Amino acid sequence: MTGIDRIKAKILDDARKAAEENISRAKQEAERIIAEAVKQVNEETEKVRQAAEAEAADLKKRMAAVSSLEERKRMLKVRQDMVDAAFRAAFEKTLHLPAEEYGRFLKRFILESVREGEGEILFNENDRSRLGARFVEEINQTLRAEGKAAVLTLSGQTIPNQGGFVLKYGDMEINSTLELIFNMARPQLEAEVASILFKE
Repeated sequence: MTGIDRIKAKILDDARKAAEENISRAKQEAERIIAEAVKQVNEETEKVRQAAEAEAADLKKRMAAVSSLEERKRMLKVRQDMVDAAFRAAFEKTLHLPAEEYGRFLKRFILESVREGEGEILFNENDRSRLGARFVEEINQTLRAEGKAAVLTLSGQTIPNQGGFVLKYGDMEINSTLELIFNMARPQLEAEVASILFKE
């Protein structure tokens, strides 16, 4: 293996480790956000549940001949819709955090994802406007204070996503967009969210 191959292998290994750490952090952060969002959607959820129960009772009267399997499918659909609504609410809540709180939320992920050397950070247009160069300079100040040999610049390019960021080091990219974070955390959190929504 040549020196260049070893460097490439090291970069890929570091990127894999960073991705695993990001997923773990994302799961913890998503759990916190979803717990808050679940509290906020409880009233709406209760209305949906009551409507679903009323509809189910009506269906039982009107369609006594329909198999219990069909009824279970319908109730499962209602439950799945409610879980979807909780995840959507958590995602939207994160997107619409006040700029300072949103910056703190992202800063933790950035500091733990950053690599040595010079890299650039890409945001969507909205986040680039509300966070901007000042936010990136705060990150660099923290990196210097922690003695890390890493410097980030705000990219002139934007990314077509709803929130989060991408760190770019040459051809290597570390994707920490909110869409990816929520999509990766959802399979591990879905059962827990359902148990919160449907306490019996």
